[in-house]
Amino acid sequence: MVHGAHDLTMEDRHIDKADATRPSVESEAYLLQDEDPLATPSERLLPDDSTKSKLSPHSKALLKTSAINVLWILTWYGLFATFLSVYNKWMFSAEHYNFQFPLFVTSIHMVVQFIFAGLSILLVPRLRPNTRPTVKEYIFKVLPCALATSLDIGLSNLSLKTITLSFYTMCKSSTLAFVLLFAFIFRLEKPSLKLICIILIIITGVILMVSDETEFEIVGFICVMSASAFGGLRWALTEVLLRKESMGLSNPFASIFFLAPAQAIILFILAAAVEGYPTIFKSAFFVTFGEGLHTTSVILLGGTIAFCMIMAEFFLIKRTSVVTLSVCGIFKEVATIFVSTLVFGDQLTIVNTVGLCITLFGIGLYNWLKLRKAALQARKEVHDQELEGPRASDESNEHHRPHMYSMVAESTPILLVDGAMTNYRDSIDSDDDHKRSREQYELR
Repeated sequence: MVHGAHDLTMEDRHIDKADATRPSVESEAYLLQDEDPLATPSERLLPDDSTKSKLSPHSKALLKTSAINVLWILTWYGLFATFLSVYNKWMFSAEHYNFQFPLFVTSIHMVVQFIFAGLSILLVPRLRPNTRPTVKEYIFKVLPCALATSLDIGLSNLSLKTITLSFYTMCKSSTLAFVLLFAFIFRLEKPSLKLICIILIIITGVILMVSDETEFEIVGFICVMSASAFGGLRWALTEVLLRKESMGLSNPFASIFFLAPAQAIILFILAAAVEGYPTIFKSAFFVTFGEGLHTTSVILLGGTIAFCMIMAEFFLIKRTSVVTLSVCGIFKEVATIFVSTLVFGDQLTIVNTVGLCITLFGIGLYNWLKLRKAALQARKEVHDQELEGPRASDESNEHHRPHMYSMVAESTPILLVDGAMTNYRDSIDSDDDHKRSREQYELR
């Protein structure tokens, strides 16, 4: 009896062990997953709790970051930049609002941007620069850049009185050719066969665009091409300005705060000489108090849009890179031309389109060369750092910064020189790292 009971107990244990190891219908082993050979193809695609939990916190953070980046891209060139171009054309065109004083409007925009930048610096202490330019630096470095920027934006808006928005956008894309020419003059860029070929490609595209323009206006064409030339000078002077980071122009808020007053004064003087303040304030736009209030509101709206566009540029670069902004800028040109055909009925010929494609190809080729050069320089810095330590890497980084340029006239020059926001990024990144580490701790 003892042996029988012992054998029965051993048998029961064996049965219990077999039952424990045998999968039941309710167990996870019988869930219809990819590993189940009995599952049909449609059943294998059904989501379950296990596949939902496969998304790691890192993947969730990556998806969240990508979504925010796409939002900033759409906000920048899908909303503010394109809308600002449409606003300027609508404001100054004789067929629409017909406010024929673009220099006066642009000067008010500079005042609006100065006020917004000052309020941002006042309310957010970490935006305040540690240093500021001296009187000598302001006169001989900041003021020339402000003058070139004022002429670039002023002539750009002046040209929209007579030419179409699509033709303006195509001509303004030639700015990069002037950028390279002035970079050669100021010895900021070494002349090379590749860069000369890029200039020739862009010039060829512009010639094709101009040669078959259906609504060609010589005055508007001269204004927009002069604006492109001043835009090239502006970016070259900007790079000279940024060679000395101790001037305190390391973020766009500080840049606008120091540049906008000089730009506003220059444009106020030009508006007085070219447009005349008696003519402006005796026009139908200011004949009554109600009309004057409405006109002022419309002008202030443009300045607010311009400031929002600059901030969208800044946050886009902060989250991604100047390369992202530059690539998006090419698509913005195409989007602006597409919107102009819908809103203003601009007509494009096949020759116009081919010329635009050639010009955008030249811009894209230049950006690719700069990206390739930056990648090679980064590898060299890593190699130098491994051999000689971080000091050699820091010194080489100061002399070899890749730079990109925006085709938007109202853009802040400081934004698109990679490395100009290094000090600002360091302070922000340290806060972001602390925040991310805290979030990861909470996830655990």
